[in-house]
Amino acid sequence: MSERSPYNMAKTLEIAQKTFAKCDPNLVAQLSKCPYAEKTNKFTVSYLGQTYYVSFPEGIVTNSDYQGADYITAILLLHYLSGASGVESSDTWISFKELQSGSIYVGPFHKRAINPLVKGFGTDPAAFCQAAKHLGGIATTFGDYSYVIPVLPRIPLVLVLWQGDDEFPATGNILFDQHANTYLHTEDYAHLASQTVYTMLRLKHSLSADK
Repeated sequence: MSERSPYNMAKTLEIAQKTFAKCDPNLVAQLSKCPYAEKTNKFTVSYLGQTYYVSFPEGIVTNSDYQGADYITAILLLHYLSGASGVESSDTWISFKELQSGSIYVGPFHKRAINPLVKGFGTDPAAFCQAAKHLGGIATTFGDYSYVIPVLPRIPLVLVLWQGDDEFPATGNILFDQHANTYLHTEDYAHLASQTVYTMLRLKHSLSADK
C-alpha cells in the first residue's frame, strides 16, 4: 500500500497489523466478542450494521463481499481487536472531553462528527430516529432525541439531538461509555464517531429514496 495515502494511513495500518499479529486469537475473540474461525483464520466483526472479516495473523480487513475495507475502517477494527479489554459497558456516559486527552482531539471530533450530525439531522429528527433504529439503536432520555447505538460488539455510542426552533439552532452531542478507553484510544473515537454519523447520513438518503 502506498505511503502517500492520506494522513499516512498506510503506515498506521501497517503498525496496527503488526500489533494484531502478536495477539492470541482465541483470547481476542473472548475479549472483543468477535467470533474467530480457526478453519479460515478469520474474525467476524459486526461494525455499524455491516459484517467484516479480519484475517489472522495478516490483519487484512474485508467486507461481506470480500472487498478490502477503507483505511480508517481497517485501522479501527484492528485497534479494537488488539486492544479489547473485555470490560462490560457500564451504562454510565461521558463526553468526548472526558476521554483520555479528549481536549486535544475535541476540534477534529466536532468537525468530523458533531457538525455533520447537526447539519444533517437538526431539522429532520424523524430521519435521525429512523437511521438510528436501522443500526439497532435503542431510544434513551438525553436531549430531545437520543439513541444508544451498538457500533461494535463492546462499544456503544449515544447520539443526542436537540431540535432547533426559531430562537435557538439545533445542537447535538455524542457520548461514550466510561470504559471506552479500555478498547480504543481517544483519537480513534473521533474517527469512530464520524463514521457512525456518516453511516447514518447515508442511511437517511437511502431510506428516503426507498419511500
